[in-house]
Amino acid sequence: MDDELKKQLFDKLVSLLKSYEGTLEVRSATDKAYDLYGKKKVTVGKRDYDGLYFASSIIQKNFTGFYFFPIYTHPEEFKDIAPELKKCLKGKSCFHMKKDDPLLFEQIKNILNKGFQLYKEKGLI
Repeated sequence: MDDELKKQLFDKLVSLLKSYEGTLEVRSATDKAYDLYGKKKVTVGKRDYDGLYFASSIIQKNFTGFYFFPIYTHPEEFKDIAPELKKCLKGKSCFHMKKDDPLLFEQIKNILNKGFQLYKEKGLI
């Protein structure tokens, strides 16, 4: 996978994530990594967090990663994600983005919104 495509995918993911700035805090914003966290202290399980991790995009060696924590913390809420996007899910919360597909980015936009609303309702952000 060429660097130009990885950067293009990264920029598209960042543009989706930026819409949550303000309510969420940017903790990393470099040319290869962009991370969003909640702003309030919360306890999940037995662990305290000074702002719960929400999502990020990171340029990796062979793909651009989209990391989405709500799918890890509340997997039952995301069992119905679109099959095209599910194919990109590697592990529990990392999506390997390797092609510029408008359908995938629309699906990412949808799960970001769902995760944001879920975290808001649960008082996590």
